[in-house]
Amino acid sequence: MVITIDGPAGVGKTTTAKRLANKLGYQYLDTGAMYRAVTYFFRQNSVDISSESQVKKMLDILNLELDCTSNDDMKLLLDNKNISSLIRSKEITNAVSKVSALQAVRERMVKIQKNTAKNGNFIVEGRDIGTVVFPDAKYKFFLVADYDTRAKRRLKDFKRVNEELNVNKIKQDLTDRDQYDSSRKLSPLKQANDAIVIDTSNCTIDDQVNQIYKHIERN
Repeated sequence: MVITIDGPAGVGKTTTAKRLANKLGYQYLDTGAMYRAVTYFFRQNSVDISSESQVKKMLDILNLELDCTSNDDMKLLLDNKNISSLIRSKEITNAVSKVSALQAVRERMVKIQKNTAKNGNFIVEGRDIGTVVFPDAKYKFFLVADYDTRAKRRLKDFKRVNEELNVNKIKQDLTDRDQYDSSRKLSPLKQANDAIVIDTSNCTIDDQVNQIYKHIERN
């Protein structure tokens, strides 16, 4: 079974999804990290993302493996090298929206996502999981939070990878990214009609996980 958790950056998707997977004994799949990995790969190889032929050529030689054997984490291996921590930089964060909007990239990643989760129980998080990747999932959740809360959370994330940034700049970046992600033609960020919305602005991670868990228990 697949449980989807969608929403914009900084709403607590990743931590919530990991803890829920651990609580339920499910595997965890972070689709956003996959797009970050492609972005990292493209930047390492100086790929011109405006060139459709170059993008497709590089996707053909992309050697990306997912290790979902842990139910509270996922490793990304690029050419057998663990790049899980390398994809969290500000540089990748700023570039990932444009890469993830490319049709060839999305088609390749969605295919991997569907193949990965077809034979198991997964908590899958991202932006289009309940609307595009797994529209028939029994349980769908969409997380939201106010911009101040999200900016503070992202600031903590960047500090973990030793990047110092201004919280107001992060807030503006989040606003810009939301606008870009929700207005793109291909798989825009949006709530599925049958998704349960959870506002995490004033929630602890435990609160978020318990809200989702209780909803699943009731059904």
